[in-house]
Amino acid sequence: MVFSAALFNCPRLSRGLFCTVIAGCLLSSQPVLAQGKLQNGNTLAGSGAVKAKRLLVLEILIQPQPLYRVRAQEWGRVLQELGYAPRFREPVAGEKMRIETQLNDGRDAVLVVGGLTGQGGLTVGKRTFTVADRADLGKYLEELKAHGPEGAPAGNPRWGLTEAQFQDFVKLMSEPVAEDVRLASAAGTVSSLKLPESVTVVFVDEAFQASMQPRPETAPETLPVAGMTQGTALSLVLAQFGMGYRPVFGRGGRFSIEILPGDEGANLWPAGWKTAEATADVVPAWLKSIPFEVEDADVASIAEAVAGKLELPLIVSTYSINRDGKPLEDLVYSRSGKLSPFGILRGLSDKFLLGFDVRADESGKLFLWVTSSREATAFNKRFAHIRPPR
Repeated sequence: MVFSAALFNCPRLSRGLFCTVIAGCLLSSQPVLAQGKLQNGNTLAGSGAVKAKRLLVLEILIQPQPLYRVRAQEWGRVLQELGYAPRFREPVAGEKMRIETQLNDGRDAVLVVGGLTGQGGLTVGKRTFTVADRADLGKYLEELKAHGPEGAPAGNPRWGLTEAQFQDFVKLMSEPVAEDVRLASAAGTVSSLKLPESVTVVFVDEAFQASMQPRPETAPETLPVAGMTQGTALSLVLAQFGMGYRPVFGRGGRFSIEILPGDEGANLWPAGWKTAEATADVVPAWLKSIPFEVEDADVASIAEAVAGKLELPLIVSTYSINRDGKPLEDLVYSRSGKLSPFGILRGLSDKFLLGFDVRADESGKLFLWVTSSREATAFNKRFAHIRPPR
């Protein structure tokens, strides 16, 4: 097959040639809300949602030498000033310092077992504090109370989840989306994904007000996410509104989804993952050269054609592309030669500061993702060596 203008039955690729109308579920421009719930039953919370802090149980391991007793008294005063009542004790045989979750009288708690060092410091987790570091220690303990052993999701590479919690969330969000979605407001479109009813959806910060606004004019009317996992589909949908999400593990083993402004550079759930194998192994046409000839063709049409050649759905991050540059329909490209789909897309990336990437959802379903170069760089910095979670 010749990958040239002749392939499209026209003298040259033209703007709007591949504009496709995708049948999706019909939604009104505003979500149906009842008693704080989205129309599919997920609880909807705003930026004022208050999270209950966990109880923090603090135990400090000391050695039997008298010097440790003196230091324990000093640290006891410091910790009491910070609002904690630590228990100082000698370790049992083989006991190690640790931070773990537990139930204390039916209440979620964080057990912190730290230790005094020979130099008089206090080790908690992977950090060691001196008496002069009491402010930093107080902030760290408050973070443990609020978010648990893994820390705050905003700065944690696994969003504050343990490995088991991370895998549980992936499993929870791996149900396929039944059909393509029509983009209405952010809240309405999220509702159409029919996320698990056990998940609380929280729009935080300025995302709460923005969630009720109609989709941006530059966003497509529909997204082809039928068959994709809910976890990836949610990221793809929110990206059209300049938003993303991160999971939060809460009381009773339940998860919340925090939706906030940002992209893949803001420590949010990615819009798909790197493929489990090399791209050329899972997409046979990726590196196969074919005749290619275009003159003054718009990049949107070229991307559609390449996606068709690769037999992959094409999804464009319209918000980030318009924020960092021009719409794909306004970018004109000319080139001829024998190129692979990878070579074609790389040429477009270099010329227009775009990012083209074959990605996979949590179940391994592939799609071609187009975003800005800045966002693609942020993704590669964090997720280049991470494969779809299983």
